Amino acid sequence: MKKVILGIIIGILSLVLIISLGLSFLYMKDVNYSKEQKFNKDKDSPKYHLMVISNDINTLSGETFLKGLNDASHKMKVALEINDVKKEDINEQLDYINIAIASKVDGIILQVTDNEKIKEAINHAVDMGVPVVTVFEDVPASKRQSYVGSNSFEIGEKAGKLVSDAIDNKGEIAIILDNIQENDYLETSKNLILSGFKDITNKYDEMEIKKVEESKLGLLGAEDIISKIINSYPNISAIFCSSVKDTIGVAQVIVDLNKVGDISIVGYGDSEEVLKYIEKHVIDASIVDNPYDIGYKSIDAILEVITKGTTSSFYDTGVNIITNDNIDDYTNKRQKSEGDES
Repeated sequence: MKKVILGIIIGILSLVLIISLGLSFLYMKDVNYSKEQKFNKDKDSPKYHLMVISNDINTLSGETFLKGLNDASHKMKVALEINDVKKEDINEQLDYINIAIASKVDGIILQVTDNEKIKEAINHAVDMGVPVVTVFEDVPASKRQSYVGSNSFEIGEKAGKLVSDAIDNKGEIAIILDNIQENDYLETSKNLILSGFKDITNKYDEMEIKKVEESKLGLLGAEDIISKIINSYPNISAIFCSSVKDTIGVAQVIVDLNKVGDISIVGYGDSEEVLKYIEKHVIDASIVDNPYDIGYKSIDAILEVITKGTTSSFYDTGVNIITNDNIDDYTNKRQKSEGDES
């Protein structure tokens, strides 16, 4: 009888071990270490282990962000665990934050959407002793220790200047602001972008903002919105979009309506579609963050929290402007960054 019981116990323990190893394997499959995250165990063993959670890796901007992370982490002997998440999938973002907390990483670099649940997860991480730095998009109401990214007011100013230059300081303007997720940060960011834009356009009596719309449906939403705007305001001469999807959607409508050259577009982002439209002179200019600096500085910021207990609450990394005149230089730099990583 004792042998039977012992056999059952051994069987149960073996099953538990197999399941544990299987789960560990599945978890390891989701861990994406950069090619530059190779350390000599004897000489260069990493001092800290950080988790990066990003929703914009698969763009030129995202690749350059990773290059900044990799360069900084290699120099500072930091191991990175990089996870790509969908911008609209809050639950996936929460899962990775919870994994980071459970794994007891030394810090989290977070590019996610501001949301009440995300805020609570960040607060929980900080309360558990895991510092958090947000990048590209902030969650200001949370306990995050720092935000590394661009200044929304400056984005608005740059956009206003680009639009005014495109239409020689006179004409009717439409603005489409991204509102795919309603939250306090985006509301504040939208207001700052609009304020910065108006700060430029208000200088010119012959420039008028005829319509400001918010897009919640991305590509299709932007197409529908801009079609209605053009029908209602046939004299619109320029459009500014604050998101990548809206920029692409508006460009497609302008092409379909044969309005290329009649309506100027100032957009946002550096996706392949946006760059192609710039090359074809459909989009006049696009504003992008400085992703390399964001990646590099985010490592700096989180290490300051880990080693000193504090850091600046905001690091302004500025923005870049892409036009037909400098697009070759811009893409060449990005390709060089990719080549350096291989």
